[in-house]
Amino acid sequence: MPARILVVDDDRVTSSLLEKLLQKQGFTVFTAADGQSGYELTKEHKPALVICDMFLPKVHGIDLCKKIKENENLKKTKVVLITAVYKGTAIEQDIKSWGADGYFEKPINTKRLLSWIEENVPKEILESNSDKNEIKVNVESMNIDEIMKKLESMVAKK
Repeated sequence: MPARILVVDDDRVTSSLLEKLLQKQGFTVFTAADGQSGYELTKEHKPALVICDMFLPKVHGIDLCKKIKENENLKKTKVVLITAVYKGTAIEQDIKSWGADGYFEKPINTKRLLSWIEENVPKEILESNSDKNEIKVNVESMNIDEIMKKLESMVAKK
């Protein structure tokens, strides 16, 4: 069974970008647009990783991270906080006190994110993802600005 990842972000463009990127890497991806739904999906699906925006409706991203880490059944779940608002080295020090395992500023460097996942998600979970027939995305050739513009135009048409 492929490793499960939950993306919690009320920004549909970022959520869609991460969902497509991770699915192409062989992960099963769930999405939520607010912190409360994110917590419910985390309890239901027990993902290996939750990628969570810090500013969310209903339950703030930092509070969602804390709730996951305080739950006995979920505390081993890796949590990565993402943000376009909080920037700089000071925030990187704070994430540990909130229980987060990682932090990325938006726009997210997809190559760095995939490397982080490979280095931090348990190997047995990642190995269950490997499928020799799966076509992997070459993140070296990805231009995040082009992808974001295309996704924004797709979302705007809906």
